[in-house]
Amino acid sequence: MWHIKNHLFVLFVICLFFTMSLNAQLPQIKWWYDTHDSSFGQSAAADIDNDGKFEIVFGCYRNDSCVYALNAENGTLLWKYNTHPAGAEGCNDVAPIIYDVDDDDTLEVIVPSSCNAKTFCFKGLDGSVKWQTPTAGSDSPPTIADIDNDGKPEILHGGFDGKVICINAENGSIAWQQTVYQNSWVQTAPTVLDVDGNGQLDFVVATWAFGTDTSKVYAFRGDNHSLIWSKPMADVMYHGTAVADFDKDNKPELVIGTYDGKLYMLNAEDGSEVWNFQANYYIGAPAVIADLNNNGICEIIYCDAWGVGALTALGSPLWYYTIPGYGTAFRGVAVSCINEDNIPDVAFGTSKGQVIVLNGNNGTEIWNLDLAAHYGDTLEFDHAPLIADFDNNDTLDIFIVGGFTEYPNFSANYGRAYMISAGIGNGPDWLMFQHDVRRQSSLCEFIPSAIPDAKITHQNLTIYPNPAKDKFYFNTDNKIEMIKIFNALGKLVISEHHYSNEGIDVQNLDKGLYFVQIYFNNILYNCKFIKE
Repeated sequence: MWHIKNHLFVLFVICLFFTMSLNAQLPQIKWWYDTHDSSFGQSAAADIDNDGKFEIVFGCYRNDSCVYALNAENGTLLWKYNTHPAGAEGCNDVAPIIYDVDDDDTLEVIVPSSCNAKTFCFKGLDGSVKWQTPTAGSDSPPTIADIDNDGKPEILHGGFDGKVICINAENGSIAWQQTVYQNSWVQTAPTVLDVDGNGQLDFVVATWAFGTDTSKVYAFRGDNHSLIWSKPMADVMYHGTAVADFDKDNKPELVIGTYDGKLYMLNAEDGSEVWNFQANYYIGAPAVIADLNNNGICEIIYCDAWGVGALTALGSPLWYYTIPGYGTAFRGVAVSCINEDNIPDVAFGTSKGQVIVLNGNNGTEIWNLDLAAHYGDTLEFDHAPLIADFDNNDTLDIFIVGGFTEYPNFSANYGRAYMISAGIGNGPDWLMFQHDVRRQSSLCEFIPSAIPDAKITHQNLTIYPNPAKDKFYFNTDNKIEMIKIFNALGKLVISEHHYSNEGIDVQNLDKGLYFVQIYFNNILYNCKFIKE
């Protein structure tokens, strides 16, 4: 009898262990927040009220008209602002951006609006309006960087007038407006990068115009907004480009999808085509670039009409996942390891009300959560997720906003924001649309725009161990003069002069992705690491 009881006890412990392990990876709804309309694009997260915790900002469509800031740990309202003028609706259907626009150590929130043709800058602390700038209306997510080399950031976004507007971020004044193609809209975010390695930031946009020879990708200089090149495409483009140096030639490549169902890789310096891949029907979402199998080579994730797929750097299919019920994931994916295997996973919301996470290396499901069933009615996600440990409990969470929008009967619209416990993973955080403030959609060689701009010289520098828990080291014998470490928002978190064999102490950093600048021989080098 003793042996039977002992065996039963052991069996109970084993079952409990596997149940706990299983539950740790199953999604759990933490909280939700109801709105009066859908939210399009994606939210943005940062500590905007200086309380040491994330807040999440998103805008809602016409029946709601508000920009919301929620406390990420519990979903309570920090502030909201209704952007509609009297007797009209506010269409806050563009992904916001969070940034310290005036270098006063407090964050601001930038939101362009479409039907109410203004771009707003809100104070993160209380949601009061810092400035508002008249525009032509926009569906183009804003980017921000010091593109004119004046030591202050500028905000760029496209407009319904076929132009890109450049706004001085500190006060909202218009620096310039550049016509891209007059009889079109510029829907894409202006992706900011140095296209040809000359040390000057540039920007890339694409046009949305139905007709012969009207759809093109354009690259412009940032300092004088002169045209560098344009590339004709066969169909329109809604979301912008993803950036990485796939061929290791110290020049970036661009990846963008079109509505004829093709995904293109272009050389950023001249717009020449590297390859194209034919997908299903249309590609509207932005591509995302990440190393999906930890082989040191980056892959490409795309969303077409009915699924999510991954390609190699050469444009060959790696895997494809058909979304249940022929759903779509129009706003694209977020990438982060949520299951502790140190391989990035792929998260997205669907038009059928599901939030799905796939293994990045093979496209198999980790979990699928039906939030439409939880809501009890039609719930569509036209919104990409955010990923972070939003309540500091050492578990990654996913935030997403769904809803229902009926045209033109907007009074029937509704929405709901959800926070979901996703899994105990290694990150990194994914805190905004297309991952970063330059809208580069990449976990490969991204440099935050808050880091001082410099001509990047590539060197075979390696950090080890990576991911790092307590310390990391460099595999170089060169004398390092200075080390600066920035978090995913571009905030400087560690600065050290000289480097010793004792390594760099990172045990007090939060989990996530960090970017490292190394200076020696008056040359700047860059690499990244993940803090466990």
